Amino acid sequence: MGQADVNVNLWLKDTKRFADLFNAILFQGKPVILPENLHLSPETTAVSLQDVQGKNVVKKQYRDIIMNWQDQAVLMLLAVESQTAIHYAAPLKVMLYDSLEYAEQVRVKWKERPPRLSSAEFLSRFQKNDKLIPVITLIFYYGTEEWDGPLELHQMFDLGTEKSHAERMKKYLPNYRINLVDVRRLKNLESFQSDLQIIFGMLQCSQDKYALRTYVANHKDYFQKLDLETYHALGAFLNSRQLMEISVEKNEMEELDMCKALEDIYNDGVQAGIQTGIEQGRQSGIAEGEAHGKELGIAEGKASHKKEVARQMQKLGYSLDAIAAVLRESVDGISKILAVVG
Repeated sequence: MGQADVNVNLWLKDTKRFADLFNAILFQGKPVILPENLHLSPETTAVSLQDVQGKNVVKKQYRDIIMNWQDQAVLMLLAVESQTAIHYAAPLKVMLYDSLEYAEQVRVKWKERPPRLSSAEFLSRFQKNDKLIPVITLIFYYGTEEWDGPLELHQMFDLGTEKSHAERMKKYLPNYRINLVDVRRLKNLESFQSDLQIIFGMLQCSQDKYALRTYVANHKDYFQKLDLETYHALGAFLNSRQLMEISVEKNEMEELDMCKALEDIYNDGVQAGIQTGIEQGRQSGIAEGEAHGKELGIAEGKASHKKEVARQMQKLGYSLDAIAAVLRESVDGISKILAVVG
């Protein structure tokens, strides 16, 4: 598991967030699953199986997060597998995780078996009236690319080109479907009642640097007072190693300011544009190249950045006054910039 997934998993283990995630996906935001009814379950499942030579082999699987949900008569296991990259064997991966969880339940029940069993029960190592605890697994995908991997086991099979034969075979092939949560493309964010709504909203505009800065500024009351786990999770979401690796002593700081961090990222981008302009100036071959190139590069870098910001703000529906205020230009100047861009 990479550092990014570790940070995201630590953040999602908060029972309020975990409950909110499942309530939004399973129950359209209704508070069916309560945080106080969630309890962490062991994340390692080990099962002893026999290989083809009859030898016992221990198989272990490490889940990202799995919790017991106990609500009156309802008992379920809720699991999350974090993905920052597309997994083209996700249905098989989730099927194996869930199957091993069920196999472990069978093993535990067998250890508690009563003295009298029927021959069929003894053969099955499972009593006639035994029941398994259901497992629901969500794939928590926060990658930037749109998911194009299979969503069910059937999509991983090659059943030939004869459609009628393929459909008939599917009736006899067990299927396994994954529950994909593509957080950058979720709709109905109002179904989330915790800070998941704010974070997922941020992720949906994070590919546009200006839109991201604007979103964070509009939610500064939240982003200026972050705990360390949230700060690290945001670093994973934004693929910023600088944010993921910051460490804070307990008594040194209780809250972290994401607004300032994003401003630094923004300034780094501006400086990169300036450096690109400088390099273009240097390659012009003119005698006074380096000095002139530096001046030209700085001017071109800033101008190019302003054009892009103005264009993105216009796409988001901002008025000319608002764009001018942000870029510290006159309204006429912004109008000219947009006219050139258009």
